[in-house]
Parts: sequence; structure tokens; C-alpha cells
Amino acid sequence: MSASAIVVTHNSAPEIETCLSALARTGISLCVVDNASTDETVNIVRRVAPDAVIVGNYVNLGFAAAVNQALLCVEHSEVLLVNPDCVLPESTAWAMLDTLSADPTLGIVGPQLVNARGRLVVSAHPFETVSRLIVSRFGGSLVPLSVKRKIARLNGLRKSRPPDSDGVLIDVDWLSGACLAVRTNLLKGIGGLDDGYFMYYEDVELCWQAREAGLRVAQISGAEALHLGGASSRDPAHLWPHLYRSLLRYHRLRNPQSYSIVRAVVFARAVLGLVLAGLRVVRGQVPEGRRRAQAWWRVAGLTLRSADPQSVECE
Repeated sequence: MSASAIVVTHNSAPEIETCLSALARTGISLCVVDNASTDETVNIVRRVAPDAVIVGNYVNLGFAAAVNQALLCVEHSEVLLVNPDCVLPESTAWAMLDTLSADPTLGIVGPQLVNARGRLVVSAHPFETVSRLIVSRFGGSLVPLSVKRKIARLNGLRKSRPPDSDGVLIDVDWLSGACLAVRTNLLKGIGGLDDGYFMYYEDVELCWQAREAGLRVAQISGAEALHLGGASSRDPAHLWPHLYRSLLRYHRLRNPQSYSIVRAVVFARAVLGLVLAGLRVVRGQVPEGRRRAQAWWRVAGLTLRSADPQSVECE
């Protein structure tokens, strides 16, 4: 069995060499779609992965649309979706692909993700409800740590390695899109990733559609991949409007009965964010406070300008 791997880049020069070097050791065919990088990303890709197919876009089309471009060239039965800030060991890659190939009830398989310190991070999640949205978006320092840990346990989210669990499949609602093995016929059958999501929540939507198609979504315990996080941008004024636009779109599509409540929750979070950003400015953290204020102002606008977040552009 062989497979294809798709990596989408955008100004990913600091991370892409490590990512591609790991993928090269798997022997899997590789397609890199670059979303209008202005740094050395493309030159690094050409040097590190000379056999890779490279698709260069003149504008940033977003993650989902870029994956769909690469999907047109995929002929193998399984495809790996790997973020440029993810380092996928050869053993983990083949554990995911072999597991997916061997079990026709599976549609998507993912590893456990670890951070730069080697600690497990939560990468398997239940589908988001209004109550979970409130806890996650207002969590921060407003919810006691003991409460957050209890909620995580109730949701089945673990940050520890259970003994003698390596290789065990854990069925979940959805997995982080940082690293996934997906059946090609599933991806192509649903028309690719939903490019209405510029970034964020396309992984949630994909897993939702897999489960609607009667296929399982599972994580392999003990199969780990390193996820550094934040490859494309760390600027909240850029990231947060995209995050909340995607959040609003997802709930409008999947939880229409509670969408008005979701909009109200997001607006309240934006107002709180503006207040906290103002306090940062008062305390002398002027640049960071201004960036956060700009981000939350745009998020507030998303909730007010249109009932359809897809019709509202994020800068």
C-alpha cells in the first residue's frame, strides 16, 4: 500500500524543513500547496523535497481550498493531511495508514499530539455545544482550574498516557487537523474539505461529515506526532476573526436551532475581550493591547454585520 501526503504552507519557513524531512523518511508521495508565501518557504521545499509536487498560489486561498487543489492529483486510497508545524514520525505515519487501510469502518485516523516539551496535548474532542462553547471561550482565568479539569474528564479528554494502551483505537467525535489520515474516497465523495472555512473548523466539519457517512473517527493511543503550533501567524488581529468566523459558520450549519445564542455568546466574549485589551493598554502593554482590541473589534463586527458569517470577509 502507498499513500499521498498533503502539506499546505503560508510563510512556513521556520517549520517546514523539519516537517518535510520527517515525511521524506516515510517514502510517501508529497504535494505541497503554498498559499502566497512571501518568505523562503518555497525555496526550502524545493531543496528539502525535490520530488514533491508544488502548487503555488498567488493569493492565500485558505487551508481547505488548498487541500482541495492537491486532492485533484491524489490517486492513492489514503491521504495524510499534515500541517507544516507538525513533525510526523515514520512509525506513526504508517501506523495511521495501516490502521485505516485494514478497517473499512474507519474514515479518519489521527495520532496523539505532543508539544515541544513532549507532553500530550488534547487533540481529540467532542462536538461543540453551547455550554462547551461558553466554557471554552470564557474559560481562561475566569474558570477555576479544578472545574476545567473536571469538564475535560467528563468530555473524555485526557492528557496522560494510560498504561498498556499503545495501539488502542479510541473512537472520538473529531480530531485536530494538524495531522490526519483520511480515506481518499471519503474526501472526494464529500467534494473535498469545505472551503467556506478559510481556516479553523474545517477539521470539525470533515469529521462531522465522516460520521454522517457512517464512518468512524478514531485516535491511535501511543502513536504520537509533534505539533509545534502557530506556523502561519501568531497575530490575534489576523487569527481570531478567522477563528470566530469559522465558529459562527459551523454552528449556523450544524446547530441552527441555537445559532442566535452562539452569536450572543461570541458578541459577549468580544466585548469582554475589548475590556481586557483596554486594561492591557492602561497597564502599559500598549502594542499587545491594541492588537487584541483590533481583533475583538473585528470579532464583534462579525456577529453584528450579518446573520451569515460566510458573507463577512476577514482581513
